Parts: sequence; C-alpha cells; structure tokens
Amino acid sequence: MSRKVIQRSIIIIIFALLILMPLAVIVFLSVGQQWHYPRLFPGSLDWGYYFRQLTTNVELLSSLRASLLLAGGTIILTLVIAYPTAIALAYYTFPGKRLFSVCVYLPLIVPGIALLTNIDFMMIKYSLTGTFFGVICVHTLFCLPYAVKLLVDNLVLLKNRYEVTGRNLGASPWQTFFKITLPLSKPGLQGALMMTYIVSMTQYLATLMVGNGNYLTLSVRMFPFTQEGKYQIAAVYGVTFMLVTLVPLFILDSLLNRQRKRG
Repeated sequence: MSRKVIQRSIIIIIFALLILMPLAVIVFLSVGQQWHYPRLFPGSLDWGYYFRQLTTNVELLSSLRASLLLAGGTIILTLVIAYPTAIALAYYTFPGKRLFSVCVYLPLIVPGIALLTNIDFMMIKYSLTGTFFGVICVHTLFCLPYAVKLLVDNLVLLKNRYEVTGRNLGASPWQTFFKITLPLSKPGLQGALMMTYIVSMTQYLATLMVGNGNYLTLSVRMFPFTQEGKYQIAAVYGVTFMLVTLVPLFILDSLLNRQRKRG
C-alpha cells in the first residue's frame, strides 16, 4: 500500500471521527427510541418522529421563522455596510486607513460578553432592545469583519483598473458599478453572504440579550433543552438547524458554480 493511500485513509478516518460521527449521533437522537444506557445504538428508529415535530411543533416552526427572518435582515444590512467599506479599503488611500482597518475587526478581538454588555446598554438607551432592527444590528456587528475581509480580498486582486478603464471610455459611475465592479466582485459577495448567514444563524447570546426574549431562534431554544436533559427534542432542533444552514448554502454554491462554468 502506497504512502498516499495510507495518508488518504487516515484523513478519511479522522474526518469520520471528528465530523460524521457527531452528526450521526445527533440524527439518531432525533429519531431514536428506547436509547438508554448501556445501549450503544437506539432500540428502534422512528423516522416519522422528526417530520411530525417539524410539521406540528409550533415552537420549532416559530423558531425556524425567526432564525430565517433575522438571517435575511442581517445579510441585507451587512452587505449594505460591508460592500462600500470594502471598496474604500481596497481602492482608495485616505488618512487613518490602517486604524480603520483594525477597527473593522474589533468585534473579533474584544471579548464577546464585554461587547454585548455595552451594546445591550446602548440598545436600552435608544429603545432598540427587543426590536427586529436592534437584533439584526448586533448580528451585523459580528458579521461585518468576515464580510469585509472576504470582499476586500476579492477586490484587492482585481484592483480598480477595470473601473478606471470603463470611466475613461465614457461610462457613468452607475454604469461602471453595475456593469464592472458588481459582476467582478461576485465571488467575494458569495463568500460574504454565506459567512453572514452562518454567523447570524449561530448567534445565541446576542439574540437572547438584545432580543429580550422576543426572537427565540433555533439556537436560543436548543440550548435550554440540552441543559434540561431533553436530548431528543434538542436533537430535532439541531438537525433542523443543520438543514437550514447547510442546504441553502449548498444550493447557492451549486448555482453560482454552474453560472461560472457557463461564463
């Protein structure tokens, strides 16, 4: 057996142990029946249990709706702020540019609990606690570093030579943006959209503190069930969370790859 085959086998085994096995345990927990110590596997599998919960559990459906609404609002607000910021950092030179670049990544540097405590105080001051806009503002704060980084890396590779050429050939600023800048930055926008969606969906403490209990997302409802020992219903939330996180990203990535190949 060659060394490459051995290395691939080791990688597959490690991948299975670290990723596939925990996922399999969550799936079995969501549909397993009579799974008690010292059983290694569930006594039986009731696949209909998960689908019954998905269609009849009002709390699960409301959590799913809240998660998707917050993620959608966060994506819009994040891209509206991150895209012009990335263009400024990638294309222009201005006083304090380095300091501004560091400030963009402060939400990742400052401890989250300290940041959220101060943000919650500001949200109360401006009557944004418990509002949809207040929650997506906090989600956006944690999504911006990833979105700006991905967009800047994409725009820096292209630089602004195509935009300058278009303007020299008589294109208006809007024509330059929609015909040149926006199409060329699609890979960066794709990455920013995906990361924003994932980060927003996984926000627990920010949603709980600023949402004031008005927005009980999948992650917010899932943790109490885990702490109370209700592992099966927690696993149902976990499987739903994985599906609504991974499936849309897979579909989006497939569609963009097809468009890229056609182009």
